Amino acid sequence: MHKINEYMKVGDTAQIDPRITGLKNWIEGVIIKIRQNPFIGKEIVVKDSNGVIHFDSEKYFKSVSK
Repeated sequence: MHKINEYMKVGDTAQIDPRITGLKNWIEGVIIKIRQNPFIGKEIVVKDSNGVIHFDSEKYFKSVSK
């Protein structure tokens, strides 16, 4: 598992784990919301280029440095 980026913020680009998308490869999207979920901890919400919204625990997302 990758190291969680403590500095992810709304508007950043992030990669989404295939276990969330159901696709074969990681895809990219823009973080649209970050919240503290009482059940899973920090929850990241990302919108991909097709307009699909993916969300889950931060461990399923990687920050993309540009």
